[in-house]
Amino acid sequence: MLQQLSPSAESATLENLSGILERQQAALLEAADHTRRLQAQLFALALHSGTHTHEGGPGVEEISDPEQVRDLMASVGAVARQQIRVIQPSAVARHLITDWLRDSCSDSPESVKVRTIHQSSLLQSARSLAYLESLSRRKVHVRVAPLLPFRLIVVDEAFGLVCPPDAMLLIREQALVRLLCRMFEFCWDDARDLHTALSADGAERPAGATAGGMDHLALSEQQLVILRLWAKGRHDAAIARELQVSPRTMRRMVSALLRRLKVSSRFEAGVVAARTPELLDCEEPSQPPA
Repeated sequence: MLQQLSPSAESATLENLSGILERQQAALLEAADHTRRLQAQLFALALHSGTHTHEGGPGVEEISDPEQVRDLMASVGAVARQQIRVIQPSAVARHLITDWLRDSCSDSPESVKVRTIHQSSLLQSARSLAYLESLSRRKVHVRVAPLLPFRLIVVDEAFGLVCPPDAMLLIREQALVRLLCRMFEFCWDDARDLHTALSADGAERPAGATAGGMDHLALSEQQLVILRLWAKGRHDAAIARELQVSPRTMRRMVSALLRRLKVSSRFEAGVVAARTPELLDCEEPSQPPA
């Protein structure tokens, strides 16, 4: 006959079973993570099996298959040995950066340096700002800039990934990779450290307010960019594309700028700018910290 367990014995049995299930789930998650890392390493090995262009490998390759794009980006952490440079990471790349850090830490005796440059407009979103701050806590070097050329990932000086909207360009020609590195450093020097950008009222620091006409205006960096692009004849739609914002956000930014200048039209804004030439000519007051 089956013996009926006492309530205390039954509770202890359930706790034991629960503990076993939790350990099994943890083991499965660890195995899945190990499999993912192994797949990334295998893909990286296949990627670099013919990287030398003089041996017949292509110097620039267009990749349009989404699965291959994802695999290529996931392999970045397994390939990197010194540093990863990123400009304006896509939504996929933003999720993968923490994986790159974990993969590189497990495979390299020294931690890989990760530097990222993001659009200043991300500072207007609480969720995006929280993400940037989390990267900073993970020792990622984060800077922001109002205008960026295109999405870019450069791994050491081994290869670069240029990411136009419809495909990805894998660049392994060394002269082009070095050029991409130089372009990144140019953008990096022109960008501002995340904490510097947040130091004034938790948002973008007012740009270059000096004695005279600019003191009472205290325009943000993005507002200055809009004003300068207006002066060059750009329309709002083109400016929105350059700032990577939606038309609705652009309209809101324009309204805020006109209110700040105490004018009601772009023509009047141009008059104010003409009377305050440093609005269009000023440079950043100081270089960001290295």
